[in-house]
Amino acid sequence: MPYHVDELRRDEPFPVSPETNEHAALRFLVANHDYGFSPSEIATETEISKSSASKTMSRLHEKGLVNRSQGAYYIDPERVESLKRRLESLDAAVDLFDDAPDDAYADAGWEDELPELDPSEGSASGDTGGIDAETLVANCEVNTEE
Repeated sequence: MPYHVDELRRDEPFPVSPETNEHAALRFLVANHDYGFSPSEIATETEISKSSASKTMSRLHEKGLVNRSQGAYYIDPERVESLKRRLESLDAAVDLFDDAPDDAYADAGWEDELPELDPSEGSASGDTGGIDAETLVANCEVNTEE
């Protein structure tokens, strides 16, 4: 039985979230992929506390993102470019989100700009007391233009 391509390409989401200790450690190791580092050295070179560095590196190792040998963690040379691209994609998404304008609902008092709906005028089923949808929309547009 043939399989659809989408079923064969089940890409798992990248197991590291941006702005986490795992992200910082992985980014450091990718940038310095010619060497292996102990958790203590990684902590010194990143903003990860020494107490968290060992746990962070263990999690990255369990996820198969880094290798470990003689107490040092390193990136498999064959995976450097793909990990670098994934990290750059994560960073780009964070930058895009940070640069996006705030939603109008983030402004204090946005709820005061909504038209009043008196629940006593309609039934519980959503009856608007004879006002059709087009009139409600028109009223909303008039209120938002003021």
